[in-house]
Amino acid sequence: MSSNNRNVRPLQRLLTPSLYLDTIYDLPFEWLDKHSITSVITDLDNTLVPWRDYKVAQELSEWFAALHKKGYKTAILTNARPAPTITEMSENLGTKLVVGARKPISRFFKEALALVDAQPIETCIVGDQIFTDILGGNIMGCKTVLVERIGRKEFIGTKLVRFIERIVMGHVDFPRWPEHDRQ
Repeated sequence: MSSNNRNVRPLQRLLTPSLYLDTIYDLPFEWLDKHSITSVITDLDNTLVPWRDYKVAQELSEWFAALHKKGYKTAILTNARPAPTITEMSENLGTKLVVGARKPISRFFKEALALVDAQPIETCIVGDQIFTDILGGNIMGCKTVLVERIGRKEFIGTKLVRFIERIVMGHVDFPRWPEHDRQ
């Protein structure tokens, strides 16, 4: 077996989410409980809201309120540049915030974990991008949830990465709830 073949499986594992859902609103509390999750860290753009549209929708407020009511600690981890509208949004949602991150670099995930006072094994990372959210969360040892992006507008660099993601998605099995999930 060549060295290239030996490296495919670990790389594939780093790019595979623990769970694949249509939206954040489909995230089952039963799944979080099954995996002993205490904290949920989400991406912002095209995961919680359309790109650069930082108005808080009622449904999003209710989702965060439901997480908090069940005892989950939350944070938003975003590559977006710092802006008063993002800070205000996180305050309105009652969640912690790491802005200006460079996902998948681990130190930003560590910063978010410190904000929610959680270990990776008890944390779920939710996002819409394989090469930032899923890769970074898996490197850290967190559970990861990939959701469909909720908007079509995005940064030009993200559009290029989406092309590569489509190729990867053709070679990776994305587990759906409740059929199965990756342990």
